[in-house]
Amino acid sequence: MTATYQAGCHCGAVRFAAEMADPKAELYRCNCSLCRKKGIIMKPLPQDDFTLLHGEDHLSLYQWNKKIAAHYFCKICGVYTHHRRRRDPTQISINIACLDGIDMPSEDDIAVINGLEHD
Repeated sequence: MTATYQAGCHCGAVRFAAEMADPKAELYRCNCSLCRKKGIIMKPLPQDDFTLLHGEDHLSLYQWNKKIAAHYFCKICGVYTHHRRRRDPTQISINIACLDGIDMPSEDDIAVINGLEHD
């Protein structure tokens, strides 16, 4: 059974909704050069399960390398909210810490993916 979770950046300028069964399942960190520096716990979703509610004009896009992944940050507060994945461009990964009312997961529940060796 799925539920819709509300989420947003720190200042509230960017808000989104995410449809999922378990917000603490399939969590990961990536060891690529960007993800190591941002230190975010991510949750992948099919792009149809992600809805940007408002704030598109407050999002800043960052891309590098092959420019497949698209990383989005709030221009006002700087919080990374989500990205289109390089590994699977049909998915969006959200910053799990942006979900309203969700306790942070245990480190034991977080996989590490090897983005450092993407070609």
